[in-house]
Amino acid sequence: MAAVYMERSDYTLNLARFYQVEIQPTLFGDWAVICRWGRIGTYGSMEQDWVDSLPEAQAAQARTVARKRRRGYEN
Repeated sequence: MAAVYMERSDYTLNLARFYQVEIQPTLFGDWAVICRWGRIGTYGSMEQDWVDSLPEAQAAQARTVARKRRRGYEN
């Protein structure tokens, strides 16, 4: 599935962050929404949420991307 990668940078504040949201199928037939975030150049932190269907995973991805764009992240 397609991953959405966004960055937010403001060098006057020493701010250089990334956020990535990806959808992956699991071995058990459900879907995982995988979020990674952190400082650009590092692996960062990761969190996974499992949902029952692909449309539900896509909706969760869209909500997360919209929330991050409101906070200043850009593709």
